[in-house]
Amino acid sequence: MLSDIQPVDVAGRKDFECAVEDVRTHVPGIDLAVVAGDLLQSRSTEDDFEWFLRTRARAGISNWFEVAGNHDVRNRALFRRYFPVPDHYAIDVGNVRMLCLSDVASSSATEVSAEAFAWWQRQVRKPGDRILLTVTHAPLRGSGLFTAGMASRQIRPSAPFEELLPQAKVAVWASGHSHLPQGFHRAAYVNPRLGGTCFLNVSAIRAARFKDSQSRILVFTEGSRTVWVRSRNHAAGQFNPRLDLALTLDRPFRGARDHPRRVEN
Repeated sequence: MLSDIQPVDVAGRKDFECAVEDVRTHVPGIDLAVVAGDLLQSRSTEDDFEWFLRTRARAGISNWFEVAGNHDVRNRALFRRYFPVPDHYAIDVGNVRMLCLSDVASSSATEVSAEAFAWWQRQVRKPGDRILLTVTHAPLRGSGLFTAGMASRQIRPSAPFEELLPQAKVAVWASGHSHLPQGFHRAAYVNPRLGGTCFLNVSAIRAARFKDSQSRILVFTEGSRTVWVRSRNHAAGQFNPRLDLALTLDRPFRGARDHPRRVEN
């Protein structure tokens, strides 16, 4: 899980290039990468998109999936040319299903379409034997994450999602947008009010003052009801064991050898 790559200039591309080299060299065997929005800046050109695709190809990860963030929506025509994915879709890996919901408006808040919510609602009401995750650019207002109370850093509207979550059995809700370090206060929070969902802040790949380039790595094991959430610092080239989370799932993971696939219904 990574987010907010968006280099501000050509020199800023080094953060993503460093992250890709770190993963390729030191974290082999990743099955898929999911980008929680803001791949590039809203003013990005074809050259920026071509650079992004060339760079990610060096990571050694065969499967990449994206949701759109606010910067991507502001550059919608070019973004959709390079990433022609629907505004909502699922990723299936074994019995894990990730529900991916893109931002559809250019405002700083993440606005999810009514159609996307209706689709998400159908998915969580009939999960079958699946382990459910959700990926959005911003978190829910009531997630408990540190910045979620800010109007520009939350999903609008959040209430319909929050009303369903106590019965929905969504194991993890991952989002970016805040750019805060993963060691920051309330960067991960298991919310008992919202069904025990673990809300994860996925920090930015773009480095900043007092914050290195970071991502999250989720480790599922065949037959296990535990998923490990690890925090990777790409600038330092290391994990931070202090931030490791062991989350208990309501059913074991199955299908470790299955190929990740996109599902649109």
